[in-house]
Amino acid sequence: MLTKTHAKINIGLVIPYKREDGLHEIRSVFVPIDFGDPMEIQIESLPKGNESRFEFHSVNHLQGYRHDLFEAVSERGDLSRNILAKSFAKLKPHFKTPIQITIHLEKFLPPEGGIGGGSSNAGVFLRHFFPYTNLNPEEQIVLAKSIGADVPFFLQSSPCFVSGIGEVLEPISVAKGFGILAIPPFGLSTGSMYAGLQKSLQKPYGSEVWKSLAEDLIRSLHVGDWAYLQNRLENEFEKIAFQTQPLLKELKLGFFESGADFASLSGSGSCLYGIYKAEGKRNEALPNVSHRFPNMEFRTFSF
Repeated sequence: MLTKTHAKINIGLVIPYKREDGLHEIRSVFVPIDFGDPMEIQIESLPKGNESRFEFHSVNHLQGYRHDLFEAVSERGDLSRNILAKSFAKLKPHFKTPIQITIHLEKFLPPEGGIGGGSSNAGVFLRHFFPYTNLNPEEQIVLAKSIGADVPFFLQSSPCFVSGIGEVLEPISVAKGFGILAIPPFGLSTGSMYAGLQKSLQKPYGSEVWKSLAEDLIRSLHVGDWAYLQNRLENEFEKIAFQTQPLLKELKLGFFESGADFASLSGSGSCLYGIYKAEGKRNEALPNVSHRFPNMEFRTFSF
């Protein structure tokens, strides 16, 4: 079967506190976009008494240092570090009958981008193979979360209001949108970005905007009033990212100057995106931002 593991963008991201388990509580809107990694999945039943097996083949389309990052965890490097191999290893004890899994992946989603590249690969993989196990829905979420905080989101395909560490999902309605994704030639480490926030241990507190999205925000997401959302759903990581890489602040300004109604860092970065009112307006903006930031890779997307 052929599928695609889609990236996500964050529309707003707040980290209210650090949890007692050492992880960080988040509040965000995750939206899947149509930019992703094509994946071909082949499944073959094996005779009883055999062990389930995993085989992986990939084409690396990444640029710069990210090309080397993926090579290091591909079948040409140490495959045991690959998130799909890790996902298979966690599923293996739960398969009802032994199977041979062969994956062919074309890698476009950048690591260290904040758009869920590896998590998307893992989530789609798990979604296809959970039916071959005896795991119930609760156990499936626990297993997905053990692979990565964003992986549970990629078990489904709807925009969601996300809380917890990324595993508490509330599907929401989001209008169709057209955007440009900028992939900088540098990454931002998720761990160092969280450390930079210096969040203290706190008990959960109620923020009405994020606990259950306020009515006007829900309406704006539903109708695509991106300009209204711009100063209301902000990504808390931006203040650190813009200090670490000032070019990102210029890039966000560049999106607005090209006509974007909403622009934001995605996740903990380094990818940054702009959303436009219409597909035509987005397409007109692409050559402008590409010319202004020649060292960036740009991808158009929709959702």
